[in-house]
Amino acid sequence: MKNTLLVKEIREMLEDGLFEDIKDFAESNPPDVVANFFEALDISEIIQIFSFIDEEIVADIFSEFEDEVKNQITSQMSSRQLAELLYELPEEMHPQILSALDDEKKSEIHELIEEIDKESRQAQEALFGNIPGIIRDREGNIHESIRVYKPFAKKLKQINKLDKGTLITVTDPGQEEIDFLCKELKIPADFFDYALDMDERARIEEDENCKLVIVKVPYYDSTDEDEMYGTIPLGIIFAENTILLVCNMATELVSKMIENMQKKYLGSLAKDDFTLSILYDTTQLFLLYLKQISNIISIVQKKIQETSRNEDLAKLLNLEKSLVYFTTALKSNEFMAMKLRKIGIVPVNDDNDDKIDDIVTETKQAIEMSSIYNNIVSEMMTAFSSIISNKLNNIMKLLTIITIVLTVPVMFASIYGMNIQLPGDKSPYAFAVFVIISIMFSGLVVWYFKKKDWF
Repeated sequence: MKNTLLVKEIREMLEDGLFEDIKDFAESNPPDVVANFFEALDISEIIQIFSFIDEEIVADIFSEFEDEVKNQITSQMSSRQLAELLYELPEEMHPQILSALDDEKKSEIHELIEEIDKESRQAQEALFGNIPGIIRDREGNIHESIRVYKPFAKKLKQINKLDKGTLITVTDPGQEEIDFLCKELKIPADFFDYALDMDERARIEEDENCKLVIVKVPYYDSTDEDEMYGTIPLGIIFAENTILLVCNMATELVSKMIENMQKKYLGSLAKDDFTLSILYDTTQLFLLYLKQISNIISIVQKKIQETSRNEDLAKLLNLEKSLVYFTTALKSNEFMAMKLRKIGIVPVNDDNDDKIDDIVTETKQAIEMSSIYNNIVSEMMTAFSSIISNKLNNIMKLLTIITIVLTVPVMFASIYGMNIQLPGDKSPYAFAVFVIISIMFSGLVVWYFKKKDWF
């Protein structure tokens, strides 16, 4: 269903060349939501937007369009654009989209799709073909988002094939990679959907042969101009004796864990040990980021007291948002950790009980710290708003006083500037007397304001 709410804004962004803003909007929202807004645009505008958005995002949005809009888009696209779109879409959608074209045009599109596929394979090979441990499927396709690690001689080493008893990391996978893993490891496709959903809460999902544990992990995005802390779901999938870590982005938690296990493998790939280790490391990373946020708050507080810049207030607002994300994620993790024993992922024994108690204790500490810092930031923003308002009032008061003081000589000048007979206007000392009297009255006004403590 077309939604015209953002038509004006999107068109203005197109006219102003703000393509990155449109791209961010398309990538940060669900495809069905984006499609509802884009459908209200002209077909030429939709095609223009598709020209600078990633092909995979374009395919996801296009698949959500109504059939009428799809037909209009394909009829106005160039052969190359249509082939690039079809290349990203599932093959079962191709006949429907190509049904309105003649046989010659269909043949041309199919040839272009094969050409694009060949170009894509060559580009993949150039980028990833020489990387040790790269994963290929039976057809030789490279899956660059998948890495496989296996314990050897008490250390974790990267291998170049799917194997039992391994740890597999999957970062921002495409649909082909998800299908490949689901087929090879007999994992339900829904598990990947849950783990890759940015808004998914920490929870546990079970299937006949697999279990999924979703943990909310913190991250810091230094590439974002807002430089915000945030949280993202990390899916831990247990498929027999294989463990998969699935996430939308590379996180410090996973990269450091892999790095440490490659140097000195002290952990275990048993479900209980691995899950509890991830949860504990996640909580420690939350605490580390909270300490960083505390230091940032102190620095920003000093800067605002000196300069009161808008950039510093915006940074406080971003920190407040980050702390809200942290608090929500930590509460979700705490609840999920307490459920681990009930579903059998963590067997009931003294050692595991102690570990869970430690995790819950650390998580509660992090929740309390996050809540305290959030309150501090909120109070700081309120206080600094009052400071800025007070500074503005003082400036306005000073300008008003200066205006009143200067009004006195202006008044005298106005009176003696009249073209009529005035007392003393023939005297050679009239100007000096006029200036002295003006200064005296201005001084009297200043003395009165000073006595009233108005400045």
